[in-house]
Amino acid sequence: MTVQGLTHPYTGATACSRLFAHGFTFRWAKGDRYIAVMRGNCIEQRRYLIIEDRLPRPVLEGAQPLADIIPATHGDWSDNHLLRHIADTWARGRHRA
Repeated sequence: MTVQGLTHPYTGATACSRLFAHGFTFRWAKGDRYIAVMRGNCIEQRRYLIIEDRLPRPVLEGAQPLADIIPATHGDWSDNHLLRHIADTWARGRHRA
């Protein structure tokens, strides 16, 4: 799936924040207008800085299909608290459907 405003996840050339929550990986790359959502715990590129690491196994490596995309309407890609809030809101809406 190609989405204008969503960085291709496998280039490794763009800084990004990543959150593993609710059984999904949420990736917000610098400059992106969307947050990529992938099923499972996905590692698509090299890991440089790990603040907290509690990944349930298995960890999926390499190309993974997008499960959804979330518009990144405000805020900054490096705001981890905002990314967690967006992911939690997305997950709550998903469980109501």
